[in-house]
Amino acid sequence: MSIAARRSATLPNLVVLGTGWGSFSFLKNIDASKFNVSVVSPRDHMLFTPLLASTTVGTLEHRSVIESLRPMAAAKGVKFYQGEALTVNPEKRTVTVGKAVLDRFKREHRKLDLSVLGEKFTLPYDALVVGVGAVPNTFGIPGVEDNTFFLKEARDGKLIRGRIHDCFEAASYPMEDEDRASVEARKALLTFCVVGGGPTGCEFAAELTDYINQDVGRAYPNAFSGSTNLWPRVVLLEASGELLGAFDTSLRSYALKKLHKSGNCEVRLGAAVERVEPGVVVLKGGEKIRCGLVVWSTGIGPRKFVTEGMKWAKRTNGRIEVDDRLQLVDPKGKGRIFALGDCAHVSGSIYPAIAQVAEQQGTYLAKALNTKGIPDKDIINSQESFHFASKGSKPNNSIGGPAKLLHAQPDQSFILYRQVCSLTLATTPA
Repeated sequence: MSIAARRSATLPNLVVLGTGWGSFSFLKNIDASKFNVSVVSPRDHMLFTPLLASTTVGTLEHRSVIESLRPMAAAKGVKFYQGEALTVNPEKRTVTVGKAVLDRFKREHRKLDLSVLGEKFTLPYDALVVGVGAVPNTFGIPGVEDNTFFLKEARDGKLIRGRIHDCFEAASYPMEDEDRASVEARKALLTFCVVGGGPTGCEFAAELTDYINQDVGRAYPNAFSGSTNLWPRVVLLEASGELLGAFDTSLRSYALKKLHKSGNCEVRLGAAVERVEPGVVVLKGGEKIRCGLVVWSTGIGPRKFVTEGMKWAKRTNGRIEVDDRLQLVDPKGKGRIFALGDCAHVSGSIYPAIAQVAEQQGTYLAKALNTKGIPDKDIINSQESFHFASKGSKPNNSIGGPAKLLHAQPDQSFILYRQVCSLTLATTPA
């Protein structure tokens, strides 16, 4: 008999939405013997986002930066449903879930009719933890959804890696005529645009620049025909006047200097995008940049579930408003619904949207519920408030990592950071 089957039916139902940093940390620390725990997420793994950019050029393999949820769920007796939360009913205390896998059967296995299984189901909860994360913010700019790549999920890394390979392969074909149009077409294939000078944009630009400098000439010698005019280049576009705006001034200066020094990365500050066409980035002012790849990384916005599925909840800048104990401030959810990570905003705080914050929130909330349980009213008012303790930040992989990490120099700190990343993945419980 399974662990879950032996549990008392009187245990409270605890539903967790998402498998990101916050939710995964919560699940690692929650005492599953005190609750009937159910997890709902479209993906069955936790993604180690700080190393995602490394997968786009093969520095790391995609499977090396994900941690499957199922071994931990089986060991703790946690139920997992691969689905997407659609709506929350705070009066009935239920979550409506869409069956994500069945959607794929519709798209990929059109002859297999599974309509008899239904398209959604409902889960009751006594306590609900919302950790659904966020989505890339397009700011409503035309063409972004259809003509760019995001870098948010493991599959995004795979798609970008495939496009980079295809660009170099296409540029390697012999040209029948060395006319201007052919040369310009090949030049466009070897131009890679990155929109957004935040951590993700800088990480990817640095990884791709290193790949170009160290590996591309050997791997794709036919792509360049000995002409320096056709050597690959990375164009990093940032609408504001500086890179890494949320980081220390010394790190911003170091990142800009390092990228410029690489020789193949053109950083353009104050370059705002007006629209994106197939293979063309159009800047405000009319300038057009022809390219083979556009990676869009301009910050995050709320998921549809937050704006529509929980439209009754109070929000700040699109994020669910919670108090300093991670409870919803909206009376309909207070004491029963919690939110953490990128989908939540803690009242009176300005926490950065980074993995460290979500991870610490998950640990904090799990320990609070382990201690206090789920009463009828405010659940953890006697619990100490959540406070974020920064352990250093990583602006990007190849430009050196956090200069303040252990007071090391940037290049030394990156080595230390990689070691921390490896230990984190290695010690995540199965």
